[in-house]
Amino acid sequence: MISWRHSFKRLNEEYEISKKKRQALDNLLGAGKISRQTYDLFNEEISQTIAEIEKQQKALLEKMNLKANELEGQIKTLEMLLANFEIQHVAGEVDEETYQREIGVLSVGLETARNELNMIKEAINQISGGIEVPEANTIQNISEPASTPAPPQETTVEAVIVETKAEEPQQQTTPNTNEQQVQQ
Repeated sequence: MISWRHSFKRLNEEYEISKKKRQALDNLLGAGKISRQTYDLFNEEISQTIAEIEKQQKALLEKMNLKANELEGQIKTLEMLLANFEIQHVAGEVDEETYQREIGVLSVGLETARNELNMIKEAINQISGGIEVPEANTIQNISEPASTPAPPQETTVEAVIVETKAEEPQQQTTPNTNEQQVQQ
């Protein structure tokens, strides 16, 4: 999700420039170099720009919260798959080669998802410094279960690999293993 990074950077740059403009305007008024009327004219324009940036930041924040919730769901799924493979391996249901391959893929997927989630959380904290966001849109702690996970918006190569590879061992299992999985 590169688009959120680009938007985040652009909005931060625009916001900083607007703050610098306002500071320069305040300095001009304070030094007596411009009249109050001129100050008010420029200040209104800067205020409108800042309001528009804050509006865009709110929209971006909502999208980022949705993406964070989606990533949290993906992390939980990957953790469950990892635990399942570990249990199957310990029980002797999965051979060593398959186990190593699957654990490696799942570990990479988990690390990637966790890294992106951390980057999103940091960006959310930066954006939300001065913005009020309704509580329903805030991200949940990873340890807290999501009430209803958001459906995936985009499929990554890692997700396809994980889904494809996760299906292979289940097809090779005996009927007894399938019965045990259903009971769990």
